[in-house]
Amino acid sequence: AYNLIPESDKKEFHYNLGKALHSISEEKDVGDTILLIASQIYHGKESIMKNDELRIPIVKLNMAAGMKAMESCRHKTAFSYLQAAWSLLPDDCWGSYYDISLRLNFMMASAANSSCEYDDAVLILQRIMKEARCTK
Repeated sequence: AYNLIPESDKKEFHYNLGKALHSISEEKDVGDTILLIASQIYHGKESIMKNDELRIPIVKLNMAAGMKAMESCRHKTAFSYLQAAWSLLPDDCWGSYYDISLRLNFMMASAANSSCEYDDAVLILQRIMKEARCTK
């Protein structure tokens, strides 16, 4: 049946599948299924980027998927989910979503370091040093 879906419609199919799975599982601990849900939804990145109301919930979903992957020592997988989350944030994220931006960047640096992506980890830490502000 999947092969009958036109190639041009497959991203939308995966996106809708992810949204359906997410709506069923919201507020539940779905274990590793969160990785599948986040992956499916990310196929609809173009649709997400057009809808500001969707962006932050999907960022948080990808952050949760990244955390789940890190908990099971799948650091490269975690890094990819966290990079996906970062790509969905608006350009002014450090101003408009400071807490999420800071938390996400620390998670990305940790995942990058743990997956031997040292250059990426350094760049992310430099970004944190540039953008972080004192909370005192």
